[in-house]
Amino acid sequence: MFAEEGLSSNMDIGMIKLILASAAFASLVLPAQAVPTIANGSFEADQFSSGGTLGLGCSNTLTGWVAHCSADATYPWGLPKTNDYNAGPTPYGTQWVILGDYGRGGSWIEQTVNGFTPGTTYKLSFALASEYSAGTGSNICVSFTAGDCSTGSNFTAPLRGPHFWDTWETRSLTFKALSPTMTIHFEGVPNALSADVGLDNVVISTAAVPEPMSIALIGLGLAGVAVSRRRKST
Repeated sequence: MFAEEGLSSNMDIGMIKLILASAAFASLVLPAQAVPTIANGSFEADQFSSGGTLGLGCSNTLTGWVAHCSADATYPWGLPKTNDYNAGPTPYGTQWVILGDYGRGGSWIEQTVNGFTPGTTYKLSFALASEYSAGTGSNICVSFTAGDCSTGSNFTAPLRGPHFWDTWETRSLTFKALSPTMTIHFEGVPNALSADVGLDNVVISTAAVPEPMSIALIGLGLAGVAVSRRRKST
C-alpha cells in the first residue's frame, strides 16, 4: 500500500511539473498579438464645418478612407457635434460621417487595413444612427470586398429621437482574416423612410485568448482534480 502511495505521489508531482512546463512553453509560443488599427475610425482627423462638409473623400478629404461619391459629389458628408441642423450629438468624439443620397447612386467608404493574422477571428464594431424617425431605422451594408457590398451583411441603426442622428448604438460582426491585408467596406443601403445613415467609432478587436498565466492556472486546477480523484481511488 505504501509503495502504491509513493508511486501515486511521484505521478502527481510529475503531472504538475509537466503542466507547468507546458504553460511556460505557452508563454514563449503565444506572444500577445497586435490588433490591426482602423485609421481615423472616429472621423476626428478632418475638421468638418457646421453646415456639413460635403463630398468627403472626393472634393474634400476624409483621412484614411477611400470613398465613392454620389453623382452630385455631395455624399458622403460629415457633421461636427455643433452644427446648423441641431443634429446629433455623437457620444464617440465630436464628428461623424453620413452615407446616403440613394437617388444619385448612393455612397460608400472603405479602408484597406494591414496587420491581420490569417485564420484569426476578429470583431469589427461600429456605431450607427438614423436621420429620420420613421420606418425601422437607417441601413448600412458591411463587406470585406473592395468597391462592392453584394456579399456583405446589412445592419440597422436605431430610430432617432427629436433630432437627426441623435441616438447611437453599436453594431458588430465577427470575421476570420483570410490574409494579412483586408479591405473593410461601408455602404449606405436605400431606406425611403429612415433616410441616410450616420456612421462613427469604427474599431477592430480580437476575441479574448487566455494569457499564459491563465493557461497555467487552468492546468494547475486540472492537476488538482486529477490528484484528488487518484487519492480517493487509492
